[in-house]
Amino acid sequence: MSDVPRPRHALEELLGGLPLRFTAIFLGLIVALWLLRQALMPFFVAMVLAYLLSPLVERLTKRVRRSFAVALVLFVSAASVIGLLVLILPFLSGQFARFFASLPLWQDLLMKKLDPFIQTHPAWAEKVRSAMNALDPAAALKGLLQAGSGLLGFILTGVTLILVPLILYHLLMDGPRMLTALEALVPPRFLDRSRGMISEIHQRLGGFIRGQIAVAFTMALLQSSALTILGVPYAWILGTLAGLFNVIPYSPYLVGLIPALILELLQGASGTRLGTVALTFAAVQAVEGLYLTPVWVGRASKLHPLEVLLALVAFGHWFGLLGLLFAVPLMVAVKVVFRVLLDDYQQHPWFTETV
Repeated sequence: MSDVPRPRHALEELLGGLPLRFTAIFLGLIVALWLLRQALMPFFVAMVLAYLLSPLVERLTKRVRRSFAVALVLFVSAASVIGLLVLILPFLSGQFARFFASLPLWQDLLMKKLDPFIQTHPAWAEKVRSAMNALDPAAALKGLLQAGSGLLGFILTGVTLILVPLILYHLLMDGPRMLTALEALVPPRFLDRSRGMISEIHQRLGGFIRGQIAVAFTMALLQSSALTILGVPYAWILGTLAGLFNVIPYSPYLVGLIPALILELLQGASGTRLGTVALTFAAVQAVEGLYLTPVWVGRASKLHPLEVLLALVAFGHWFGLLGLLFAVPLMVAVKVVFRVLLDDYQQHPWFTETV
Protein backbone atom coordinates (compact mmCIF):
# COMPACT_ATOMS: atom_id res chain seq x y z
CA MET A 1 0.00 0.00 0.00
CA SER A 2 2.88 2.41 0.69
CA ASP A 3 3.92 2.24 -2.98
CA VAL A 4 0.54 3.50 -4.16
CA PRO A 5 0.84 7.23 -4.97
CA ARG A 6 -1.48 9.46 -3.01
CA PRO A 7 -4.16 11.12 -5.21
CA ARG A 8 -3.47 14.77 -5.73
CA HIS A 9 -5.92 17.48 -4.82
CA ALA A 10 -7.02 19.66 -7.75
CA LEU A 11 -5.30 22.68 -6.19
CA GLU A 12 -2.10 20.67 -5.80
CA GLU A 13 -2.22 19.87 -9.52
CA LEU A 14 -2.64 23.58 -10.26
CA LEU A 15 0.41 24.37 -8.11
CA GLY A 16 2.56 21.80 -9.87
CA GLY A 17 2.21 19.13 -7.16
CA LEU A 18 3.26 21.35 -4.25
CA PRO A 19 1.58 19.89 -1.11
CA LEU A 20 -1.17 22.08 0.25
CA ARG A 21 0.42 22.33 3.69
CA PHE A 22 3.54 23.88 2.16
CA THR A 23 1.38 26.26 0.14
CA ALA A 24 -0.49 27.29 3.30
CA ILE A 25 2.79 27.90 5.14
CA PHE A 26 4.13 29.96 2.23
CA LEU A 27 0.96 32.07 2.02
CA GLY A 28 1.02 32.49 5.80
CA LEU A 29 4.57 33.85 5.62
CA ILE A 30 3.53 36.34 2.93
CA VAL A 31 0.60 37.53 5.06
CA ALA A 32 2.87 37.84 8.11
CA LEU A 33 5.39 39.89 6.11
CA TRP A 34 2.59 42.13 4.90
CA LEU A 35 1.19 42.70 8.41
CA LEU A 36 4.68 43.39 9.77
CA ARG A 37 5.82 45.53 6.84
CA GLN A 38 6.28 48.65 8.98
CA ALA A 39 8.21 46.79 11.68
CA LEU A 40 10.41 45.13 9.05
CA MET A 41 11.28 48.41 7.35
CA PRO A 42 14.73 48.71 9.06
CA PHE A 43 15.55 45.25 7.71
CA PHE A 44 14.61 46.39 4.23
CA VAL A 45 16.71 49.56 4.50
CA ALA A 46 19.65 47.52 5.80
CA MET A 47 19.25 45.08 2.89
CA VAL A 48 19.50 47.93 0.39
CA LEU A 49 22.60 49.30 2.11
CA ALA A 50 24.12 45.81 2.23
CA TYR A 51 23.44 45.47 -1.48
CA LEU A 52 25.37 48.69 -2.10
CA LEU A 53 28.33 47.83 0.14
CA SER A 54 28.67 44.10 -0.47
CA PRO A 55 30.82 44.45 -3.65
CA LEU A 56 33.44 46.34 -1.63
CA VAL A 57 33.32 43.72 1.11
CA GLU A 58 33.72 40.88 -1.38
CA ARG A 59 36.76 42.54 -2.97
CA LEU A 60 38.44 43.11 0.38
CA THR A 61 37.59 39.58 1.53
CA LYS A 62 39.98 38.24 -1.11
CA ARG A 63 42.86 39.89 0.77
CA VAL A 64 41.80 40.06 4.43
CA ARG A 65 39.45 38.29 6.83
CA ARG A 66 35.77 38.98 6.24
CA SER A 67 35.22 40.46 9.70
CA PHE A 68 38.00 42.99 9.09
CA ALA A 69 36.66 43.78 5.59
CA VAL A 70 33.14 44.42 6.93
CA ALA A 71 34.43 46.61 9.76
CA LEU A 72 36.63 48.60 7.39
CA VAL A 73 33.84 49.17 4.84
CA LEU A 74 31.38 50.23 7.54
CA PHE A 75 33.93 52.57 9.13
CA VAL A 76 34.88 54.22 5.82
CA SER A 77 31.21 54.54 4.78
CA ALA A 78 30.20 56.06 8.12
CA ALA A 79 33.18 58.42 8.08
CA SER A 80 32.33 59.51 4.53
CA VAL A 81 28.71 60.23 5.42
CA ILE A 82 29.69 62.10 8.59
CA GLY A 83 32.31 64.11 6.68
CA LEU A 84 29.78 65.04 4.02
CA LEU A 85 27.29 66.11 6.66
CA VAL A 86 29.94 68.17 8.44
CA LEU A 87 30.65 69.98 5.17
CA ILE A 88 27.09 70.71 4.05
CA LEU A 89 25.02 70.85 7.25
CA PRO A 90 26.45 74.15 8.58
CA PHE A 91 25.70 75.86 5.29
CA LEU A 92 22.23 74.36 4.94
CA SER A 93 21.40 74.94 8.60
CA GLY A 94 22.31 78.61 8.12
CA GLN A 95 19.87 78.87 5.22
CA PHE A 96 17.19 77.08 7.24
CA ALA A 97 17.77 79.47 10.17
CA ARG A 98 17.42 82.49 7.89
CA PHE A 99 14.29 81.01 6.36
CA PHE A 100 12.60 80.41 9.72
CA ALA A 101 13.68 83.85 10.94
CA SER A 102 12.14 85.51 7.88
CA LEU A 103 9.02 83.33 7.88
CA PRO A 104 6.78 86.12 9.29
CA LEU A 105 7.91 88.34 6.40
CA TRP A 106 6.99 85.65 3.86
CA GLN A 107 3.65 85.20 5.59
CA ASP A 108 2.95 88.93 5.31
CA LEU A 109 3.90 88.94 1.64
CA LEU A 110 1.62 85.96 1.02
CA MET A 111 -1.28 87.61 2.85
CA LYS A 112 -0.84 90.75 0.75
CA LYS A 113 -0.96 88.66 -2.41
CA LEU A 114 -4.07 86.85 -1.20
CA ASP A 115 -5.80 89.93 0.22
CA PRO A 116 -7.82 90.72 -2.96
CA PHE A 117 -9.08 87.13 -3.05
CA ILE A 118 -9.96 87.21 0.68
CA GLN A 119 -11.84 90.50 0.29
CA THR A 120 -14.04 89.04 -2.42
CA HIS A 121 -14.39 85.62 -0.73
CA PRO A 122 -14.83 86.26 3.03
CA ALA A 123 -15.75 82.61 3.66
CA TRP A 124 -12.18 81.67 2.84
CA ALA A 125 -10.59 84.17 5.23
CA GLU A 126 -10.54 81.82 8.24
CA LYS A 127 -9.19 78.94 6.17
CA VAL A 128 -6.35 81.10 4.90
CA ARG A 129 -5.49 82.26 8.43
CA SER A 130 -5.44 78.65 9.64
CA ALA A 131 -3.10 77.73 6.81
CA MET A 132 -0.81 80.63 7.73
CA ASN A 133 -0.69 79.52 11.36
CA ALA A 134 0.30 76.04 10.19
CA LEU A 135 3.50 77.55 8.80
CA ASP A 136 4.73 78.20 12.35
CA PRO A 137 7.81 75.96 12.81
CA ALA A 138 7.01 75.19 16.46
CA ALA A 139 3.45 74.19 15.56
CA ALA A 140 4.70 72.04 12.69
CA LEU A 141 7.17 70.24 14.97
CA LYS A 142 4.45 69.67 17.55
CA GLY A 143 2.21 68.22 14.87
CA LEU A 144 4.94 65.86 13.73
CA LEU A 145 5.51 64.60 17.26
CA GLN A 146 1.79 64.02 17.71
CA ALA A 147 1.38 62.22 14.39
CA GLY A 148 0.96 58.45 14.16
CA SER A 149 1.13 56.78 17.55
CA GLY A 150 2.40 59.81 19.43
CA LEU A 151 5.48 59.65 21.62
CA LEU A 152 5.60 55.85 21.51
CA GLY A 153 5.65 55.87 17.72
CA PHE A 154 8.39 58.51 17.75
CA ILE A 155 10.50 56.39 20.11
CA LEU A 156 9.94 53.26 18.02
CA THR A 157 11.04 55.14 14.92
CA GLY A 158 14.27 56.12 16.66
CA VAL A 159 14.85 52.53 17.76
CA THR A 160 14.40 51.24 14.22
CA LEU A 161 16.97 53.73 12.96
CA ILE A 162 19.43 52.46 15.56
CA LEU A 163 18.76 48.88 14.43
CA VAL A 164 19.72 49.55 10.80
CA PRO A 165 23.53 49.56 11.29
CA LEU A 166 23.33 46.44 13.48
CA ILE A 167 21.27 44.60 10.88
CA LEU A 168 23.58 45.87 8.15
CA TYR A 169 26.64 44.46 9.96
CA HIS A 170 25.11 40.98 10.24
CA LEU A 171 23.92 41.01 6.63
CA LEU A 172 27.40 41.87 5.39
CA MET A 173 29.00 39.25 7.65
CA ASP A 174 26.58 36.38 6.99
CA GLY A 175 25.11 37.36 3.61
CA PRO A 176 26.72 34.54 1.56
CA ARG A 177 25.65 31.90 4.09
CA MET A 178 22.11 33.29 4.11
CA LEU A 179 21.94 33.07 0.31
CA THR A 180 23.22 29.49 0.42
CA ALA A 181 20.57 28.60 3.01
CA LEU A 182 17.85 30.15 0.84
CA GLU A 183 19.09 28.26 -2.22
CA ALA A 184 18.75 25.02 -0.25
CA LEU A 185 15.00 25.68 -0.04
CA VAL A 186 14.62 25.78 -3.83
CA PRO A 187 13.72 22.44 -5.46
CA PRO A 188 16.70 21.16 -7.51
CA ARG A 189 14.69 21.21 -10.76
CA PHE A 190 14.08 24.96 -10.31
CA LEU A 191 17.55 25.86 -9.04
CA ASP A 192 19.10 26.89 -12.37
CA ARG A 193 16.12 29.04 -13.31
CA SER A 194 16.07 30.64 -9.86
CA ARG A 195 19.75 31.47 -10.10
CA GLY A 196 19.21 32.97 -13.55
CA MET A 197 16.33 35.10 -12.31
CA ILE A 198 18.28 36.31 -9.25
CA SER A 199 21.30 37.05 -11.46
CA GLU A 200 19.16 39.20 -13.77
CA ILE A 201 17.67 41.09 -10.84
CA HIS A 202 21.16 41.59 -9.41
CA GLN A 203 22.56 42.96 -12.68
CA ARG A 204 19.67 45.34 -13.28
CA LEU A 205 19.46 46.60 -9.71
CA GLY A 206 23.20 47.00 -9.21
CA GLY A 207 23.76 49.61 -11.87
CA PHE A 208 20.43 51.27 -11.20
CA ILE A 209 20.83 51.84 -7.46
CA ARG A 210 24.48 52.92 -7.49
CA GLY A 211 24.01 55.10 -10.55
CA GLN A 212 20.84 56.69 -9.16
CA ILE A 213 22.60 57.73 -5.96
CA ALA A 214 25.39 59.36 -8.00
CA VAL A 215 22.80 61.14 -10.16
CA ALA A 216 20.95 62.41 -7.06
CA PHE A 217 24.04 64.02 -5.53
CA THR A 218 25.12 65.49 -8.87
CA MET A 219 21.67 66.94 -9.50
CA ALA A 220 21.63 68.45 -6.01
CA LEU A 221 24.85 70.29 -6.84
CA LEU A 222 23.71 71.36 -10.34
CA GLN A 223 20.25 72.57 -9.27
CA SER A 224 21.63 74.42 -6.24
CA SER A 225 24.25 76.15 -8.38
CA ALA A 226 21.72 77.08 -11.08
CA LEU A 227 19.23 78.54 -8.58
CA THR A 228 22.05 80.40 -6.81
CA ILE A 229 23.18 82.02 -10.07
CA LEU A 230 19.59 83.12 -10.71
CA GLY A 231 19.39 84.60 -7.21
CA VAL A 232 16.48 82.44 -6.04
CA PRO A 233 16.02 82.65 -2.25
CA TYR A 234 17.28 79.65 -0.29
CA ALA A 235 18.69 78.17 -3.50
CA TRP A 236 20.79 75.51 -1.77
CA ILE A 237 17.86 74.22 0.26
CA LEU A 238 15.64 73.93 -2.81
CA GLY A 239 18.40 72.57 -5.02
CA THR A 240 19.45 69.95 -2.47
CA LEU A 241 15.86 68.80 -1.99
CA ALA A 242 15.33 68.63 -5.76
CA GLY A 243 18.50 66.61 -6.23
CA LEU A 244 17.97 64.15 -3.39
CA PHE A 245 14.32 63.64 -4.34
CA ASN A 246 15.50 62.82 -7.85
CA VAL A 247 15.44 59.17 -6.73
CA ILE A 248 11.64 59.53 -6.81
CA PRO A 249 10.70 60.10 -10.48
CA TYR A 250 8.94 63.39 -11.29
CA SER A 251 9.27 64.70 -7.71
CA PRO A 252 12.01 67.40 -8.20
CA TYR A 253 9.49 69.70 -9.84
CA LEU A 254 7.23 69.44 -6.78
CA VAL A 255 9.86 69.92 -4.06
CA GLY A 256 12.19 72.27 -5.97
CA LEU A 257 10.58 74.20 -8.80
CA ILE A 258 7.16 75.00 -7.32
CA PRO A 259 8.56 76.41 -4.02
CA ALA A 260 11.12 78.43 -6.01
CA LEU A 261 8.37 79.94 -8.17
CA ILE A 262 6.25 80.72 -5.10
CA LEU A 263 9.14 82.51 -3.38
CA GLU A 264 9.87 84.49 -6.56
CA LEU A 265 6.19 85.36 -6.96
CA LEU A 266 6.00 86.64 -3.38
CA GLN A 267 8.93 88.91 -4.13
CA GLY A 268 7.00 90.41 -7.03
CA ALA A 269 8.84 88.65 -9.85
CA SER A 270 7.59 89.29 -13.37
CA GLY A 271 6.33 86.64 -15.75
CA THR A 272 9.64 86.76 -17.60
CA ARG A 273 11.55 86.14 -14.37
CA LEU A 274 9.31 83.21 -13.44
CA GLY A 275 9.71 81.76 -16.92
CA THR A 276 13.50 82.06 -16.68
CA VAL A 277 13.55 80.17 -13.36
CA ALA A 278 11.24 77.47 -14.72
CA LEU A 279 13.20 77.04 -17.95
CA THR A 280 16.54 76.89 -16.12
CA PHE A 281 15.22 74.29 -13.71
CA ALA A 282 13.79 72.25 -16.59
CA ALA A 283 17.08 72.54 -18.52
CA VAL A 284 19.06 71.11 -15.60
CA GLN A 285 16.52 68.29 -15.30
CA ALA A 286 16.97 67.68 -19.03
CA VAL A 287 20.70 67.11 -18.39
CA GLU A 288 19.70 64.37 -15.98
CA GLY A 289 17.20 62.81 -18.38
CA LEU A 290 19.32 63.02 -21.54
CA TYR A 291 22.80 62.29 -20.19
CA LEU A 292 23.27 61.47 -16.49
CA THR A 293 20.61 58.79 -16.14
CA PRO A 294 21.25 57.07 -19.52
CA VAL A 295 25.05 57.04 -19.03
CA TRP A 296 25.39 56.48 -15.28
CA VAL A 297 22.28 54.44 -14.63
CA GLY A 298 21.76 53.06 -18.12
CA ARG A 299 18.57 51.35 -19.06
CA ALA A 300 18.98 48.99 -16.12
CA SER A 301 15.41 49.35 -14.92
CA LYS A 302 13.84 48.72 -18.36
CA LEU A 303 10.55 50.04 -17.01
CA HIS A 304 7.85 51.77 -19.00
CA PRO A 305 6.83 55.20 -17.59
CA LEU A 306 3.40 53.74 -16.76
CA GLU A 307 5.08 50.97 -14.77
CA VAL A 308 7.08 53.60 -12.88
CA LEU A 309 3.89 55.52 -12.05
CA LEU A 310 2.16 52.31 -10.95
CA ALA A 311 5.12 51.49 -8.70
CA LEU A 312 5.08 54.95 -7.13
CA VAL A 313 1.35 54.81 -6.40
CA ALA A 314 1.31 51.20 -5.15
CA PHE A 315 4.48 51.08 -3.04
CA GLY A 316 3.95 54.65 -1.81
CA HIS A 317 0.47 53.66 -0.60
CA TRP A 318 1.72 50.49 1.08
CA PHE A 319 5.00 51.66 2.61
CA GLY A 320 4.81 55.49 2.72
CA LEU A 321 7.93 57.58 2.02
CA LEU A 322 10.27 54.58 1.96
CA GLY A 323 7.95 52.95 -0.54
CA LEU A 324 8.36 55.98 -2.81
CA LEU A 325 12.13 55.90 -2.42
CA PHE A 326 12.42 52.22 -3.32
CA ALA A 327 9.47 51.98 -5.71
CA VAL A 328 11.55 51.62 -8.88
CA PRO A 329 14.02 49.02 -7.51
CA LEU A 330 11.11 46.99 -6.13
CA MET A 331 9.30 47.22 -9.46
CA VAL A 332 12.44 46.00 -11.26
CA ALA A 333 12.44 42.84 -9.14
CA VAL A 334 8.68 42.38 -9.54
CA LYS A 335 8.93 42.75 -13.32
CA VAL A 336 11.70 40.14 -13.60
CA VAL A 337 9.69 37.63 -11.55
CA PHE A 338 6.51 38.44 -13.48
CA ARG A 339 8.29 37.94 -16.83
CA VAL A 340 9.52 34.49 -15.74
CA LEU A 341 6.01 33.52 -14.63
CA LEU A 342 4.57 34.88 -17.88
CA ASP A 343 7.03 32.76 -19.90
CA ASP A 344 5.93 29.69 -17.93
CA TYR A 345 2.30 30.51 -18.63
CA GLN A 346 2.88 30.95 -22.36
CA GLN A 347 4.82 27.67 -22.57
CA HIS A 348 2.22 25.68 -20.63
CA PRO A 349 0.24 23.11 -22.67
CA TRP A 350 -2.99 24.77 -21.60
CA PHE A 351 -1.83 27.91 -23.45
CA THR A 352 -0.08 26.31 -26.44
CA GLU A 353 -2.52 23.56 -27.39
CA THR A 354 -4.65 24.48 -30.40
CA VAL A 355 -7.61 22.17 -29.74
